[in-house]
Amino acid sequence: MKDMTNKMDEEERITPTDFIPITEEVKQKSSHINPLKIIVGLALLISLIILWFLLSARSVVVTIEPDSARVDIDGGITFELADHYLIQPGEYRVIANAKGYQDLQQNFVVGEDDHQLLALQMEKKPGHLEITTNLPNAKILVDGESIDGLPTDKSAKTSPKTISPLSPGEHQLEISAPRYFSQTTTVEIEGLDHTQSLHLKLKPAWGFGKINSSPTGADVLIKDTLLGKTPVTIEILSEGEDVRVRLPGYKPWTKRLSVNTGETVGIPDIVLEPADGVVELSSRPSGATVTVDGNYRGTTPITLDVSAHNQHEISLFLNGHITRKKTVSLAPGETETLDISLIANKGDIQVVASPADASIWIDGRLRGNISSATGKTFSLPSRPHRIEIKKPGYATQTRIITPQPKLNQVVRFKLLTEQQARWASTPKQITTNDNQTLKLFKPKGTFTMGASRRESGRRANEVLREVQLTRPFYLATKEVTNSQFKQFQRQHSSRHANGNTLDRPTQPVVNISWAQAALYCNWLSKKENLKPVYTESQGKVTGSDMKANGYRLPTEAEWAWAARATARGEKKYGWGNGFPPRGENGNFADVSAAKVVGRVIVSYNDGHIVSAPAGSFPPNEKGLFDLAGNVAEWVNDYYGIEFSLGTKADKDPTGPTKGEFRMIRGASWRHANITELRLSFRDYSKDPRDDIGFRIARYVN
Repeated sequence: MKDMTNKMDEEERITPTDFIPITEEVKQKSSHINPLKIIVGLALLISLIILWFLLSARSVVVTIEPDSARVDIDGGITFELADHYLIQPGEYRVIANAKGYQDLQQNFVVGEDDHQLLALQMEKKPGHLEITTNLPNAKILVDGESIDGLPTDKSAKTSPKTISPLSPGEHQLEISAPRYFSQTTTVEIEGLDHTQSLHLKLKPAWGFGKINSSPTGADVLIKDTLLGKTPVTIEILSEGEDVRVRLPGYKPWTKRLSVNTGETVGIPDIVLEPADGVVELSSRPSGATVTVDGNYRGTTPITLDVSAHNQHEISLFLNGHITRKKTVSLAPGETETLDISLIANKGDIQVVASPADASIWIDGRLRGNISSATGKTFSLPSRPHRIEIKKPGYATQTRIITPQPKLNQVVRFKLLTEQQARWASTPKQITTNDNQTLKLFKPKGTFTMGASRRESGRRANEVLREVQLTRPFYLATKEVTNSQFKQFQRQHSSRHANGNTLDRPTQPVVNISWAQAALYCNWLSKKENLKPVYTESQGKVTGSDMKANGYRLPTEAEWAWAARATARGEKKYGWGNGFPPRGENGNFADVSAAKVVGRVIVSYNDGHIVSAPAGSFPPNEKGLFDLAGNVAEWVNDYYGIEFSLGTKADKDPTGPTKGEFRMIRGASWRHANITELRLSFRDYSKDPRDDIGFRIARYVN
């Protein structure tokens, strides 16, 4: 046991060793790094970078015109391989330059596409053109204008001249010079900063003319440029130019001459005529008519040329003045000044005007008032004078009067009030755009509408009442025909009655509604720029404006006055007061219409089975046709029965303001009994019929 313990003690005993510092060990190890490993490592790193570039780069093919251009790419790492570059995605700039071309810089972007083509075209630098001509003062146009920005009115550079810059390509050149033929040519400019040369030769545009005169020594001029004295040879353009020959004391000679290019021509000798004498003529007063030897030469003041060495009679005429004459005889080139006073030739005008105290104006000047019955006398030159008579509240009257010497003229004026003058100037008759005639009427006093209860054939709606028409109006002399209405509605047809046509151009239009008649009036008003009477909405009549001056249907009162009223009272029938009608007094239901209508006037034959051409029968006392027959007529009013509520007459009545039916007045070719043929007969309807037409009317203002 003791031996075992000793043995263990010996084994566990620690024996000290030599101490070596750690730093020395590290130093010893570092001093043994292998350079080959470093080189291999760097090569591996570079290979990895190259591999990354190759894998991530994109191919860009660059083509450029011209091929000789030098190309650089700026903006990052690029690698050129043969005809293309390897470039990382990003923004770059390509820079190119070549001799004779404009430097090029262009930005481009490399994207994610595998391949990209960049095609570039460099722009050639401008070229230069040196032009020479055979003339130092030739003018040159390039493409119609000056290179220096001069206007295109043939202004340009003179040669010899280098024109710079000129863009590459074709250019049109025009070269010209006075008195030479212009030349036009096309030149191809190559550019590239090269200078090209061109020589243009202009050909003369003239020939030679030999000029001689009698007497000799005369100046020869073209465009006021003196070319020499006769005899002389001068250049004359082949296109012709005015040649002038002058010599003091002789009339100038001028003629347009032309000579073919390159030729020499002798011009026939020019015989110069002695110069005219000159008369500077004026008169007091001016404006006198001048004749020389009986030939009209103008009015004073005037310069007259008269042949030398001859006597000439100069005469002056002026209205209201005595004719003056003067004889002159002048040497060649001599000038004489004449100022002639004209003596007034007067006559007496006696002006008489009424009412008194009117003012008189002569040629725009106030000459006093005319207060006496004998008027006022004026002595005036024997020429036309404008005489005006004026007075407040009256219309001015004007006349042009020419006094006669030794004759006392009396001129009488009777002034009208402004209203009288207005009516005096109002046309008594007018013609419409579609050739209808309307007469002017100005009814006076009152008349009676309706009929007495004792009158045979009277109806209950014919109530007696006094009416007064105060507004002058125009009324058509005839009913509207098919021809006239079809200018408004081309497709309208008046149709026929039992096979008898109602549609001839001159027959009255029928089978129309009241609204169609009103719309026709509006159409005619618009054609003549008048204000329409009837208001329209979507082709329908919705109201009326009786203050308008356009065409319309006559009111019932106007129709009744036109048909019935006379100085002796109201007529019963269109032909008078007896029944039946005799002769041909209108178109009614006569024996010829027996197969068309149910009842006829057995003792009457007007020669027309249905409607007759408008105006076929004699007019009434007012010059109006067919008011008593042919076709009945629509009038303006709604149908109604109106009573006189007092002793005063109704003024300008226009009927009820509304209603279901419209009034119809007058008999037609279908009517035969006493009731219908009376002028007081009142009918109504809301539908068209084959015997209802219309006539037109309008107010004066």
